[in-house]
Amino acid sequence: MSVRHLPRRIAFCCSLALLAFSSMAPSRQATKADPLFLDVAAAPHAFEGQTVTLRGWVSLRHEDRNLWATKDDHERWQTSRCISLSLYASLLSRVSDLDGRMVEVTGVIRSDASKEGRVIRLGACRNAAVVVSELHQVSAAQR
Repeated sequence: MSVRHLPRRIAFCCSLALLAFSSMAPSRQATKADPLFLDVAAAPHAFEGQTVTLRGWVSLRHEDRNLWATKDDHERWQTSRCISLSLYASLLSRVSDLDGRMVEVTGVIRSDASKEGRVIRLGACRNAAVVVSELHQVSAAQR
């Protein structure tokens, strides 16, 4: 074996290994975002005070109480595709059933739930919020 060709052989073997491992990774089907969710997230002031029903991925762990367009948006912390949850205390007993799931949320939109910075909202992805009146998990068939 020639030492001169060793770097090429190492690169070739590494490429094969990467290809093999990437094909073993589970494929994730991209979740499509709810068009109304995206409209509200883009212009929450246009929906101020309106009751809406939005479909999204919910995060309820620790101080992260937010509704995201998709799970990927949460993982990449895409706050423009997030609406924080307000008045969510009733959901805390259901965290283990709802956290990390696709849900439907009905509630009133508040474009500035921080009230111009007078209310500190730990864990909120942004000032836009939905005041939760109803939240339930969406089954796989409903997606």
